Amino acid sequence: MSYNRLQTMRDNIEAIRLALRLGVAGRSAQTPEEREVLRKYAGFGGLKCILNDANELGDAAKWSKSDIELFMPTVELRRLIHDYSKDDKEFARYMDSLKASVLTAFYTPTPIVDALSDALKYSGVEVKSFLEPSAGQGAFIDSFLRNDRYPGAEVLAYEKDLLTGKILSALHPSILTRIEGFEK
Repeated sequence: MSYNRLQTMRDNIEAIRLALRLGVAGRSAQTPEEREVLRKYAGFGGLKCILNDANELGDAAKWSKSDIELFMPTVELRRLIHDYSKDDKEFARYMDSLKASVLTAFYTPTPIVDALSDALKYSGVEVKSFLEPSAGQGAFIDSFLRNDRYPGAEVLAYEKDLLTGKILSALHPSILTRIEGFEK
């Protein structure tokens, strides 16, 4: 399966929209459909387009040919975040956080995560607690806690990106999530 930047952008926008709505409603993801939308979030690693100006239609003229298909989704992303931000300062914090993740937000594919989790389980390793220092939307957490691989394991998760942290919290309300860098 090849990487589709446009589809990734669309999936990310829908996940952010849902996480922000859930936050306003004061609840976490409760339906399988909500959880699926949030799990499709893949971060903005490799989507350098969010670094470009995308405030008005005239900004499109500054975009490269290879990125122009992502202009309108980037405008939508910025508007969505702006609409849910309480003020310009919060909006800037969200955008700065996303932009800082462009070079680092790459998610481990689920089959690899599951293989690691299975290998530990079949080797007899008993996990009672674990630290996820860069949780993303929680692929390792899902894998370790799914299908009773490690029932009752305590999890401490860190996620540096503010919006990704909101998605993680909406997906996994029962774990302790810190939305800050592990290095702090």
